[in-house]
Amino acid sequence: MKRRKTYTVSGFILILLGVVIASYPVIGYCASAYLKSPHAVLKPGSNFVYAGYFPTGDSNLLLVYNVTYVGNNKFQVKFDLYNVTGQNHTTIIYFTSINNPGKITGNPKRISEKTVILSANDPLIKTLFPESNITIHALNYSKTSKLAIRKIPFSFDFSPYSLGFPYIYAPDLPESLAKYSDEVAYYRAEDRYFARTLIVVGPNVSLQYNSIVDGMPTHVPIGVIPEQIDLQKLVPDNIVSNTTWRYIESSYPTITLLGLLRTNVQPTHQNWLGGVKYSFTQYSGPVDYVLILMGIVLLILAGRAGQ
Repeated sequence: MKRRKTYTVSGFILILLGVVIASYPVIGYCASAYLKSPHAVLKPGSNFVYAGYFPTGDSNLLLVYNVTYVGNNKFQVKFDLYNVTGQNHTTIIYFTSINNPGKITGNPKRISEKTVILSANDPLIKTLFPESNITIHALNYSKTSKLAIRKIPFSFDFSPYSLGFPYIYAPDLPESLAKYSDEVAYYRAEDRYFARTLIVVGPNVSLQYNSIVDGMPTHVPIGVIPEQIDLQKLVPDNIVSNTTWRYIESSYPTITLLGLLRTNVQPTHQNWLGGVKYSFTQYSGPVDYVLILMGIVLLILAGRAGQ
């Protein structure tokens, strides 16, 4: 009888331990970040930092947008431009990883900075923080589309050390087009969306496309254009002229990719169950599998010991 009790208690403890290990990322994120953080874009102090590379042909520029809501439908935008030519180890780590909150490693050299106050109607603000729709572009075509939960290639992020398990929202396009707008993605706050990644494209009428689907060409990048992220307004004129801006805009279908580096706002629309499933199968496995299997074996032994 004593052996049966030992097997039973030990078995339940091991099973419980396996479940706790699999659930810990969700429980830990909810307790440490989600419940303690703001969830609205339009709340004074809400801060978002975006970064991305801007290839200029002979060098690379690093763009950093530090955006803070200051109230009265106004945003403060601190825009920094860095030269990373020869910086082989300058890397942007985005929030979408399971690592610590995003950062820039390396030693980029700042070549300009500018701070502006923008209204909610500015193209940059409307693009970073849309209410429901986003205007996307490909070649000389454009389309305003509502945002919907993305299905390709996956519908939510697993980022327990930063943003949790937020659903990813993308332009609501047919599957034949969605794969070409994969890098236009958003998270959802309680009052509006905020950008996760944005691919910036330039017009290129020389590119060939296969067909027009839902008003957009296929087999070419679909994203936002430089005007939507205020590049012409924020990049100094002397830098624009020295980096063959027109050459880039007319010759490259994709100019750059902007990604969310860090924010103090936690998305409201989280896939909690999906986070547990992913943790159980990918993140904490096979440790949780082994513990639960050992627990089941001990319960079987307990049953036999009682016979």
